[in-house]
Amino acid sequence: MTLPVFYARPEFLGSTLPVPPAPASWDAAGSPGQVRSAAFAADVLAAIAPKVRVTPDPLALRVDIGLPDNVPLLALNDLDNYLFPLVPKLTKDTGRQFASVWATKRHAATSSVAVCQTHTVQDPGGVYSLQVRTTASSSTTAYKRQIRDQITAAQPLPEGSIALQLAFAVGPRRAWPNLWKATIDSLGSILGRDVGTREWDARDGRITDLGLHCVTDPAAGNQVTIAIRACPVGKLAAH
Repeated sequence: MTLPVFYARPEFLGSTLPVPPAPASWDAAGSPGQVRSAAFAADVLAAIAPKVRVTPDPLALRVDIGLPDNVPLLALNDLDNYLFPLVPKLTKDTGRQFASVWATKRHAATSSVAVCQTHTVQDPGGVYSLQVRTTASSSTTAYKRQIRDQITAAQPLPEGSIALQLAFAVGPRRAWPNLWKATIDSLGSILGRDVGTREWDARDGRITDLGLHCVTDPAAGNQVTIAIRACPVGKLAAH
């Protein structure tokens, strides 16, 4: 069985994006949210397409999100919502798969994107260094429950920003970006939940440094193995 692996983060900030970053929008087609999300995806594609065409596998993508000073950094603006559906759109338009996808957010006037060839690195470790397995569809509550039930011993990390890395080992039929949100929503034991919120409303706005990695295991079938590494920002090994 193939185990999850971790890849190196692109070391440079890359190209500055002229269009403000926009998270995923589930509004009706043509709505302002959809227009902003499409413009953001088009801007990222224009910035990386020339390099994607000539960069060998495995590919890594890095998106650094700049937010206005008056926007709370640790509430909303979840990083996975900037990466999905952005990354599937980039794959569709370039024909290239990304083995590693990174995102950060901070108070800044600009945002940027970078792409490069990456390589495997040692396990970054963390306050939480967990491994779980799932078999259910990521669109079902069963998927989240399977993850939740394997991390019940965890306690929420202290208040403040969090660095999270998730490394997936998936079968060839799995579209791994579809796993991101459901997996993060299942991490309430680590991220915490606000009082009165629903079961899957983890405080994922606290994640200011996110790394996502994938390796394909031809023998995995429907099983997904996920390595979870989480820590307060600044305490997770950087690669």
